[in-house]
Amino acid sequence: MKKQTKAAVAAGAGAILLLGGAGSLAYWNDEGTSPGGEISSGQLSLEDCTDGGTWTDVNNGTPIASITDFRIVPGDQVSYTCETAVNATGDNLTATLSVDLGDVTGDTALEAALNPVVSATSNGVTLPGGPTGVQIVPTGAAQPIVVTVTMTFDPGTLGTTAQNETINLSATTLTLVQNTNPVTP
Repeated sequence: MKKQTKAAVAAGAGAILLLGGAGSLAYWNDEGTSPGGEISSGQLSLEDCTDGGTWTDVNNGTPIASITDFRIVPGDQVSYTCETAVNATGDNLTATLSVDLGDVTGDTALEAALNPVVSATSNGVTLPGGPTGVQIVPTGAAQPIVVTVTMTFDPGTLGTTAQNETINLSATTLTLVQNTNPVTP
C-alpha cells in the first residue's frame, strides 16, 4: 500500500473513533416543560338484565308465560324484553349494542332459522339502530335502557327443516362494543 493511502485510512479511522466514542462533536440542545394537566379515561360497560325479563308473542302481542312451552313455527316472531343500564363516558365514544346467539346450545337447524334483532329505548325514547345493532352515545352517567331482542323464525324455512327441535336461549348474549369510528346518531 502506498504511504498516502495508509495515511488516509489512519486519518479516517481516527475521525470515526472521535465521532463515535469519546468524540467532542455536540449539537446545541435544550429542554422545556409543556403546559400539561391530567387526562382521564372514559368508561364503557353494560349491566346484566334485571327483573328476569318477559317474553311476548309478537304476532298477536300476547305475553308468553313460559318460553319453554311455546312452539315456534316459520314466520313467528317472539321477543324478550328486559331492563339494563349502559355506562358510556368518553368525549369521542360511540358504541354498538348487538345480540349474539353464538353460545346457545341445541339443534343447529333451529338456531340457524332464527334471526335475532336488538332494539332499545332510554326513558321512553327509541335509540337509533340498524342491522348491526343499537347505537349508544355517552350520557355521562349510567343510562337505564330497555332492551328488546326479537327473534324471527325464517318464514322461508322449507320441508321439515328445524321441526321438532329445541335450543336453549339462556346463553344469548348482549354485546356492547366501542365503534372504531365515531357514529353520528
